[in-house]
Amino acid sequence: MQVSDDHLRGRTVIAADGQAIGEVAALLIDTSTWTIGALQIKLSKSAAEQIGAKGGLLRAATLELPVRLVQSVADAVLLSVPTPELRPILPGADAHDEKS
Repeated sequence: MQVSDDHLRGRTVIAADGQAIGEVAALLIDTSTWTIGALQIKLSKSAAEQIGAKGGLLRAATLELPVRLVQSVADAVLLSVPTPELRPILPGADAHDEKS
């Protein structure tokens, strides 16, 4: 089955603990293998605060979520890990430490 990125963008992302953490903003493709390596997630404000992700003054925090953490995709994207386990995925130096 083939699915366009248009069908995935905007879908709600739900962690294993049942918390809606945001929505799919983009698919990140590895051009050497032409496979999806990660999903870029636009985090909700509460999820971003919970895992320590910071956005800019006028933009939401984002997270590059490896596809290995996706359990299933239907009307929503379900993850195999709870929200607190997403904290280690945040980039160390690129955590968007901009002043608001």
